[in-house]
Amino acid sequence: MFNAWPLIFVSFASGIALGCYKGWYLFLLLVVIGLPASYANRENRYKIVWALIILCAGMIYYQLLVLDMPSVLTQKKDAELSGKVVNFPHYDNEKTTFILKCEKSLPLQRKVRVVCLFNPNIGRGDEIRLRGELKIPHKPGNPGEFDYQAYLAGQGIYYTLTVKKNSELSLIASQSGLLKYIDSFRSQGEQVTRQLLSQEESSILLGMLLGSREDIDEEQYEDFQKTGIVHLFSVSGLHVGFVLLMVAWLTSLAGASKSKRFLIGVAVLLLYGTMVGWPVPVIRSVIMGCLGLLAYYTGRENALLNALAISGLIILFMNPASLFDLSFQLTFLATWGLVSLFPLLRDKLPYKGWGYDLILIPIAAELAVLPLIAYHFNLFTPVSILANILVTYLSGGAVMLGFISLLAAPVSHSLAALLLYPAGFCVELILYVVEGVKQLPGAYLWVASPALALMILYYSALLMVVLAMQNIRYRRFYLPALLSMLIFIGSLLIPAGYYNRGSLEMVFIDVGQGDSTLIKTPQGRFVLVDGGGSPMYDVGSKTVLPYLHYRGISKLDMVINTHPDIDHLQGLVRVAHATQIKYIGLPECIKDRNEYYNLRNIAIFQNIPIVSLQAGQYIKLEENLEIKVIYPSGENYSGDNFNRKSLVLQIKFRDFSAILCGDIPQEVLTQVLEATDSPVTLVKVPHHGSKGSLLPSFYNDLQPRYAVISVGANNPFGHPHPDVLEILAKTGAKVLRTDQDGAVIVRTNGRKLMINCAKTQKH
Repeated sequence: MFNAWPLIFVSFASGIALGCYKGWYLFLLLVVIGLPASYANRENRYKIVWALIILCAGMIYYQLLVLDMPSVLTQKKDAELSGKVVNFPHYDNEKTTFILKCEKSLPLQRKVRVVCLFNPNIGRGDEIRLRGELKIPHKPGNPGEFDYQAYLAGQGIYYTLTVKKNSELSLIASQSGLLKYIDSFRSQGEQVTRQLLSQEESSILLGMLLGSREDIDEEQYEDFQKTGIVHLFSVSGLHVGFVLLMVAWLTSLAGASKSKRFLIGVAVLLLYGTMVGWPVPVIRSVIMGCLGLLAYYTGRENALLNALAISGLIILFMNPASLFDLSFQLTFLATWGLVSLFPLLRDKLPYKGWGYDLILIPIAAELAVLPLIAYHFNLFTPVSILANILVTYLSGGAVMLGFISLLAAPVSHSLAALLLYPAGFCVELILYVVEGVKQLPGAYLWVASPALALMILYYSALLMVVLAMQNIRYRRFYLPALLSMLIFIGSLLIPAGYYNRGSLEMVFIDVGQGDSTLIKTPQGRFVLVDGGGSPMYDVGSKTVLPYLHYRGISKLDMVINTHPDIDHLQGLVRVAHATQIKYIGLPECIKDRNEYYNLRNIAIFQNIPIVSLQAGQYIKLEENLEIKVIYPSGENYSGDNFNRKSLVLQIKFRDFSAILCGDIPQEVLTQVLEATDSPVTLVKVPHHGSKGSLLPSFYNDLQPRYAVISVGANNPFGHPHPDVLEILAKTGAKVLRTDQDGAVIVRTNGRKLMINCAKTQKH
């Protein structure tokens, strides 16, 4: 029997995708091909015609409801807005963030992300008035970096408002009605959970139960990613399923009638969805849960695929841009794997029983989401199947006990404690499993983001496998489809150094106000020079490591720190902690300084040799590539101006030459110039373009074709200085800046040169 809902959902979603990318020509091509095909194929004639009509409707619907990202947005330093808080404000001891739905605002300001540099003590549903600086969200500066601007735009948010003082925020009206009592239950439940459980247990339990990940330790969260069970913190079908199971059991014990069981089940699902704030996976799960309850208690067929399609249509009608949200994609693909792929796999296996089902369930879900996980998280986790088998029921116990404790906390702390302690024990067992599974050989691999064409190949092959298992007419495609899926998986396992073999690559990573340069040698070895750093955020974890993972880099042949200022060293310490490294290179004259204490400890713990670098040395990694230390000498330095002893490196590969100047000041440039082989192809401008590091003769003598300035946008130092830019312009050097151009990617075979920039696509 043909199910219409999946076809309607796929057609509507495809129309939204075409509408987003202005694919009218492709739509016309589909019409030109589809209409004749519909007349030639009587059996599927109406399906094809209706699919084209719904496809067109999806395109029109998207373009009517979703505003295009304007090419130019106006910022305002003194903006006043009023409206209602629509999510749960989060305070991290430094700042509070929340979403404000504005009243009487311009179309692009209907919703604004607010950042308060204090704790305003407000809640979801409060009406407030506030004044602050209206800014445009930051664009990603590196390939593969999370595009937060696009993520917010998908929610209809184009601005952030920064409020600095408590006096600039006033409460108009407090939250009221049923929502107030629900949030009060949640708040009291959270408070009791944090009081009765350890910080680690409470943060994990609340993350699993409510999806609040802010208090989870970053390294611990990464461990959940590496073992393939990070979905525990995305409240979705697993959580809703366990809540439904709990409700069914309790109502059955109470002897409730079918109609009461249905109403209680729906009420609890609506309560749970409201408590967690209705993220997309919860909306999908609750809709499917309600439809499933309706089918079960009315004796109708429970068509899970239809329920999945209906829930998807409802979400896309609410917000067409949800299609491009990763949580939407993951929850629908994983659920499709469970409702479509799992039954087919189970039917084809000669072995039956709950033990085999326990293995097949995570396999089906993993096969459905594998390309997305590799693309967005750069992870391939073979161990996830084992981890999911071990933690599924433990997480179910924690969720059920935690949910009841949230409801019981305002009534009885003793009852809440009685439930929370075993929930905490479940969390401890989950952490034990995560730690053990993570240590298994080959538990996880960092992989390069796969190409879009390979992802299309994989999903096309997966669909063909499903068709081949459903219909004997497609059996001949079974083996080619399996082979195509294996080709995709094999492509993930290609080492990072095998890409662009024979070419030297230098990537000046956009780390804000700081320096970090990745070098890939022609034979595929990797060297990282500096790692950025900031007192405001963890550059190593948020920027440098994500870029390395985007490239699939898990091993570095060498890391080099030019000098121990925070904007060069801090990120490198984090990288050294999380990455396999063969050698660490430090300036000989300052290698024993206290600023290197953390890096030296990591080197001792991981048994990494520290190489002392001084002028005149050569770092020989392979033939035809020369890395020469130009400066400083090895004489011990006891001063505190580390810029004066910043390492300067010259890199030569055939006809290409580049010089990395660190943060050397003007008085050192003359010495560097005398020791440098000129002319050079590229100069990394010293000290982020500071005037204190300007020596006109340096550029006049070297005659660089390109000058790269690693600098933060709107930095308080005024870098780069106009005089530096003027001198570079006079020499004819093409200036590339990380604040404007994003990451600067230089690739050469030693003769021809190609340069790409992440933000501006300059060549």
